[in-house]
Amino acid sequence: MRDSLSRRKCLRRTRTTHIVRQEGSPPRGALFCVKFVAVIELPEGFTTRAPAREDAEVVAALISACQIADTGKTDMSVEEMLDDWHSLDLAEEAVIVTAPEGRTAAYADVFNRSFVIVSTYGYVHPDYQGMGLGSYLVVWGERWTRDRMPQAQENARVVVQHYINSANEAARRLLEHSRYTPVRGIYVMETALDKSPPLPNWPADISVRTFVPGRDERAVFEAVEDAFRDLWGRPRNPFERFVSETEKESFDPTLWFLAVEGDEIAGVTLCKTLAGEGWVDVVGVRRPWRNRGLGLALLRHAFTEYHRRGTRRVSLSVDAESITGAPRLYGRAGMRVRESYMIYLKELRPGVDLGMELEED
Repeated sequence: MRDSLSRRKCLRRTRTTHIVRQEGSPPRGALFCVKFVAVIELPEGFTTRAPAREDAEVVAALISACQIADTGKTDMSVEEMLDDWHSLDLAEEAVIVTAPEGRTAAYADVFNRSFVIVSTYGYVHPDYQGMGLGSYLVVWGERWTRDRMPQAQENARVVVQHYINSANEAARRLLEHSRYTPVRGIYVMETALDKSPPLPNWPADISVRTFVPGRDERAVFEAVEDAFRDLWGRPRNPFERFVSETEKESFDPTLWFLAVEGDEIAGVTLCKTLAGEGWVDVVGVRRPWRNRGLGLALLRHAFTEYHRRGTRRVSLSVDAESITGAPRLYGRAGMRVRESYMIYLKELRPGVDLGMELEED
């Protein structure tokens, strides 16, 4: 079982969180303390501003350069950048760092879950690493979270986190020096649909249909929230954010599959296509219908539709330690791990952990 709102932010991301500390970067020791985060000044001549939609191409190119530096390849596109930005308030939730000569040197944005779990995604162009820009973006994310902490539930624990490619040792050292702790692994899995995938085997009394805009929003939202109420690190998602996914240009209701028994939604697979590749945002089965093969059937149904449309690669992200055994399920569906990431987390305020509470059956 998995849940993700964005292909780039599946780790919420498949994109490498590329914050690198090299020799010459500022020392970390004096920058952080329990009560506050010190403000790091940018190198002389560097400035910051909020991005605009017109910056999508240059930011996508920056992320691509970071990916190539890390893995030797990239799958970033302007289409994906704009899709990701649809749910962001660019004026408040993102920042561009510009070099003295006018080049875009670094970029960061945040994904906010109820102001209690804030994920920061930062990228420093390889040409500007070792100048302290990565440290600046780490502090920017912490400051963003602290400034909005009064909006979090009063007794809630507040944390900020980063998703780091397991191969990016420099970024991992930076966060460890900044008092972050590795807490959870994430896999990006993919399958090649060069031939017809196996057909789904539906449990008895289950049928499948596609999402009907204007009718199914609330029911699907509640089904997803129910399916993921025991997912690690996931407080309840606002209905408005869920609906915003149906307002994106990439939204295709014929790729949102609902498994139903009578009038009840038993499980869902919510998918999309970006730059010619398939991405599975959500695979979720509600508790009463688990252990009947429904998750595998939903996934194979989606793969069959992708293959019919000519889409030959489909990916998703998944909690490596999923209590529902999701990585094994996806392996049975023919998916293989392409990349692995580690979540690095820092507590900014102690309290009740809304992202870790499990509801009792």
